[in-house]
Amino acid sequence: MKKIFTVILVIASLLAIWVFRIPVADLLNWFGNREAVVYSIQELGAWGPFVLIVLLILQVFLAFIPGQALMVACGYVYGFGPGFLISWFGLFAGGQAAFALARRYGRPFAERWIAPQVLSKWKWDKAANGQGVGFYALSLVLPIFPNDAMCYVAGLGKITSRRFALANSLGRALACLFTSAAGAFGAHLSLHVWGIIGLVILLVCLGWVVVRHVRPNFQIE
Repeated sequence: MKKIFTVILVIASLLAIWVFRIPVADLLNWFGNREAVVYSIQELGAWGPFVLIVLLILQVFLAFIPGQALMVACGYVYGFGPGFLISWFGLFAGGQAAFALARRYGRPFAERWIAPQVLSKWKWDKAANGQGVGFYALSLVLPIFPNDAMCYVAGLGKITSRRFALANSLGRALACLFTSAAGAFGAHLSLHVWGIIGLVILLVCLGWVVVRHVRPNFQIE
């Protein structure tokens, strides 16, 4: 009975993909066109921030949604301050949801949303084992990490929900600081200001490395 149900589900999924192939293709093209995204958000009026928040939450689960582009769009459409808050809240909520679901349903659930090689081939789950707030905060910012996937990795690990919430909040804030500035100011932002933003991120990274070196058992409760 279970095999029959699986076959039916697969057939139904393939039929749905075929029937909705044109709308799906249009949606993917829309995501790849920044001008179209910005125009659509502006047309939504007061609903724009809510739609962006929903999309930013979903992009933690759906890889085809370009999170970085949406974050830049937040700053471009709403300015640095509001754009920062919109993107931060969406990413934070999505990260917390991924963490909670991975903690509740385990590795099989996580592997439905992220490529198995992220956990196995690259062994991010083993590398993150026993890590704390600093590690996870930086893993949500630095490009060497599969940022959104690290929320699932945290859920499968030993870090407490409270400490991950702190890491998620800090990490997403650093990421949104850069992208919101890029969207709001773009080429009009001086190299001096970009240098300050980069320096802040660098100092945070160096501070974490120093703390881990001086006090290897340092924890934030």
